[in-house]
Amino acid sequence: MKTIPNTLREHRQKKYLAQIDIAARLGFRSSDRISRWEAGKTYPSLPNALRLANLLGAPIEELYPDVPADERPD
Repeated sequence: MKTIPNTLREHRQKKYLAQIDIAARLGFRSSDRISRWEAGKTYPSLPNALRLANLLGAPIEELYPDVPADERPD
């Protein structure tokens, strides 16, 4: 399985937030999705990526800097 490069963990930690904090603010019951996103196993949906970028105060391109444009979520 190919991992998806991202800087989610670094941005989250800069804000002193736990995965469960992010999950709660995005309306999820557990941090499973956040864990998979940070591990590079899956992408967030576009609406969730936008909400995540807003929450972390970083553009999506900064959260996923090495992902080629054709592999980014639409």
